[in-house]
Amino acid sequence: MLAVMREIDVRRALHGAQIRKLMYDDPLGLIVDELGIEEGKFRIDVAVINSRFHGFEIKSASDNLDRLPAQQNSYNKIFDHMTLVADEKHVVQAMKIVPPWWGLVVATTVEAKVQLEEIWRSQLNPQVDSYALCQLLWRDEALEVLKDLGLHRELRNRSRTLMWKLLATTLSASDLRGTVSAKIRLRKDWR
Repeated sequence: MLAVMREIDVRRALHGAQIRKLMYDDPLGLIVDELGIEEGKFRIDVAVINSRFHGFEIKSASDNLDRLPAQQNSYNKIFDHMTLVADEKHVVQAMKIVPPWWGLVVATTVEAKVQLEEIWRSQLNPQVDSYALCQLLWRDEALEVLKDLGLHRELRNRSRTLMWKLLATTLSASDLRGTVSAKIRLRKDWR
């Protein structure tokens, strides 16, 4: 029997079950553990990047929910869908914290294995922030997108912040999501 359910145990179970369902929609999708958000201010435990961005935040038995409100504010800007995967001891408190569009999954231990049970499914985020989504792009990627749009002149030596602002105001939310998703999935060197 697991002495204390650890985050790595929950992550393995999540990779094996929940995420596999999401990947059926897009076999070219990407799963990223510990994706940096808002220039590294936070790291989402697991991100699934395909036609939608789905984030999974894990709170194991050894965690607490103290940071969840701040994490939530950041994740709400980026992800089309969010799911909190919480140890059973956190579920009641989590229900009071997460917004109604977040999904909630309880993690329990059954016969020394982590079991995940969906309490409720995530819904579509009503307010993704275009600028925050642009911040997932590396500087060279943002410049390449601007070049494709014919907007790169005078920007080669400018800050990525300026590039992100221009992209956020130029592309529709749908086009931006597709562009950011495509660029992330083409990356070769993550870290």
